[in-house]
Amino acid sequence: MRIEDGIIRLLLDKEYKWLETKLNNIDMFYRTDISCTDIVLILRVLTATEITAEEYKFIVDNIKNLFNKQGFTEVKLLGLIFTAFADRARKYCLDEDDHIIVDISNRRLLVYEKLTPCFLEIISSIEEIIHDESYDADINPAGYAGEYKEYTNNKEQWLTLINTLLVAANIIIFLLVHISNAFGETDDLIHRGALSWYRIKIRKEYYRVFTSMFLHSDFEHLMNNMLVLFFVGDKLERIAGKIKYLIIYFGAGIIAAIFSIGYNMLKNEPVFSIGASGAIFGIVGAMVYILFVNKGRLQGISTRQIILFTVFSLYGGIVNTGIDNAAHIGGFIAGIILSLLLYRRPKKITKENRRKADL
Repeated sequence: MRIEDGIIRLLLDKEYKWLETKLNNIDMFYRTDISCTDIVLILRVLTATEITAEEYKFIVDNIKNLFNKQGFTEVKLLGLIFTAFADRARKYCLDEDDHIIVDISNRRLLVYEKLTPCFLEIISSIEEIIHDESYDADINPAGYAGEYKEYTNNKEQWLTLINTLLVAANIIIFLLVHISNAFGETDDLIHRGALSWYRIKIRKEYYRVFTSMFLHSDFEHLMNNMLVLFFVGDKLERIAGKIKYLIIYFGAGIIAAIFSIGYNMLKNEPVFSIGASGAIFGIVGAMVYILFVNKGRLQGISTRQIILFTVFSLYGGIVNTGIDNAAHIGGFIAGIILSLLLYRRPKKITKENRRKADL
């Protein structure tokens, strides 16, 4: 693998998106926030004579203007200049932005100015790639366009880390509780951490709010929850990111438990609850909100499927006994509220302005 390919994969892993240009020797990656955009531009100039400094400046200015017109008031640009002639390539280091030279002949980075703090982490990772002898020190003349779809498709095939660990944890705990008796010989789940408002109120056993999320009554109960979590949770983690996904999952689970405690206290019913469904309804609620703000257009997930699942699940809880509807409703509402606080719809480049970017 080339140094350049390693850097591109690094950018994709950092949630940068690729925007195609008409020039084989230039690739552009961008990452947007509410009002700002970080752009990383890869320029391949092996001999540093392929384009002039004026032409490069014209390209950079057009790219920044494109994002300014989209409402991004703050645009930060990092230019990575791949070359075998570092001295000649210094002319591409423009004053207005951050530019560093990737000297492929000597496997080094050359920095001629103070860099913007937001790029320091990426530059540190790039330096590690450059010094890694397993990467080839040559330039890909065809650019990134030919490899983009193949890599992103492979990237989508991998399971998300946090969601997969949550599914695995639920399955392992189920096996330990029901098969190995690792938590004692009794089958009474109240002694293994089930949610009980009475024990929380009288005995102050607050840990039950957390432990009850990992307990299931039987194999069918476990599988019903894990199938939904496996598919919907995986998608939400890809959209929201690991940290926000964890906040939504456990936040919704805890709020669902509070709803359950409050409801059963009011009814004065000495019941106990188990299962990850409160947290899972939070995941579904978050997906409903995200689909709503994206006007139902979200790759890899169907609005109809999410809505039908929610309706049928809530209906099943109403007509069946032994279902903690308070936890389900509380988790669903919590998921919507948490995603409202945490999720920001990314601004997109329109087709019209994308054509303007095809330099």
